[in-house]
Amino acid sequence: MSSVVYGMAVSSAEMVSVYPYCRGTVGLADRFVDPALGFAMGWNAWYHWGIVIPSQIAAATSLIKYWHPSPQVAWACPTIFVILTSGSVFGARFYGEMESVFAMIKLFAVVLLIVVAVVFDSKDVAENTSPFRFWDPPFAQYLDIPGAKGRFLGFCAVFIQAAISFFGTEIPSIIAGELKDAPRVIYPVAKRLWIRISLLYLVAIFLAGTLVPREVLKAQMDHINPDDPNSPENDAPWASSPFLTALQRAGSKYNWVANVCIACFVTSAASAASTEVFISARYLYFLAKAGHAPAFFGSVWPDTKEARQKRAVVPWVGVLTTVAFATLSWLCVRPGDNTESEMEKTFIQIESMTTSACLQAWVGTLFTYIRFWVGTRHPKNRRDYGKEIDRIKENRAWGQPFWAIYSFTVCTAILIFNGWSLFNQKNAVWVVYYSGDQSGFAKDQVLKFVTTYAPIPVFILALFGYKLVCQTRMRRAIDMNFSGVAYVQPGPPVEVKPESLLGKIWWTLVK
Repeated sequence: MSSVVYGMAVSSAEMVSVYPYCRGTVGLADRFVDPALGFAMGWNAWYHWGIVIPSQIAAATSLIKYWHPSPQVAWACPTIFVILTSGSVFGARFYGEMESVFAMIKLFAVVLLIVVAVVFDSKDVAENTSPFRFWDPPFAQYLDIPGAKGRFLGFCAVFIQAAISFFGTEIPSIIAGELKDAPRVIYPVAKRLWIRISLLYLVAIFLAGTLVPREVLKAQMDHINPDDPNSPENDAPWASSPFLTALQRAGSKYNWVANVCIACFVTSAASAASTEVFISARYLYFLAKAGHAPAFFGSVWPDTKEARQKRAVVPWVGVLTTVAFATLSWLCVRPGDNTESEMEKTFIQIESMTTSACLQAWVGTLFTYIRFWVGTRHPKNRRDYGKEIDRIKENRAWGQPFWAIYSFTVCTAILIFNGWSLFNQKNAVWVVYYSGDQSGFAKDQVLKFVTTYAPIPVFILALFGYKLVCQTRMRRAIDMNFSGVAYVQPGPPVEVKPESLLGKIWWTLVK
């Protein structure tokens, strides 16, 4: 999955590095594909970044139960609500400083878990015990389905989860218009972000597989009585974490590590929600400026020439509209209900909708790049916009457009087969429909199917509905306009890359 994300990251960064002020993917799709695609992608992105906010608040609230096991944890929602709102209300500079602090907290948590995992594995080696003993067999049997089929389905299930973990790697391309020296820094920042995430995931997942046997995690995730809110392990989010499970099994002397990690995870969820408000509000602004949304969504504060030149404005209407989505988080803490069960259901349903919506955004961005690449290769454009296309090629990754085509194909396949597990029963029989004398699909299964695939017809309806109403046509390669590219301004760069080996490693992984 990391290779798929690389294709998406370098494709979007190549376009945005030369058109950083074109309203993100909305403007790029308008310019190089079809205004209908820009309309559909913009509203899909706003929906994706907005609807995931409640799931982050629900996740943070669930983690707080590690210290406060009472079902009544509604007090946590307004606290997190204030944090995620303040990051966007006070502008990009305040948001950037706040996210820098949160980023260091996240990095500290990941490094701490990796160090603890290495300590545990070192003890195994000292006792002549292999830390890889839990890798037998290396692939789990999905729903206990025997043979190669069960292993393949298990791989597919993990593949979909891996896609969810990489969501957000396109953020540098979205906020390019608010960065200093954007034409110079966007492309290297996007590549460094991909390297950091990929390495951290690779190391963390590798070590997680050496800590506890999968049977232990499976036993903790199997709810004996999910209707009993007093069950200590019922819907506990830490029950599925191999790191926290290993800490609990190691004894009370490691409780401080578990408490520190839970605190870091809570701040991480709040930080993610803050980022989603920030990005979603920008998409509403992009849509308004492109004429795809009412003009008042493009209102900013302070609306002065100086503030606009410094790019220190806040799209306050977009922020308030997006924050309204966060009130959905109270659905998971309704008094009188089984709070744990409701929280889990809310998180799963929102996650299903988010997966499809984000994959659609990736597919749309990659399709835009493929059309963009075709346009740069057209003889007429190379003759009319030779200087501009030479500038574009400065940030073109080796292997394009095959990286984009590969990522587009895989993302489309994941989008289509995202809900395949809904049609697979535990007896390894595929079920598409039930006849009249059978009980039919469970209610939760039907609901998950709707939340998994609902964004797809909505996207198609928005795309072709706009084309029908506005009578737009896809832009041919010969008609593309490559004027107005942004050049790297002369002068010293905002960031200076170090020359030493250790400095380069620190630059790539941390700075």
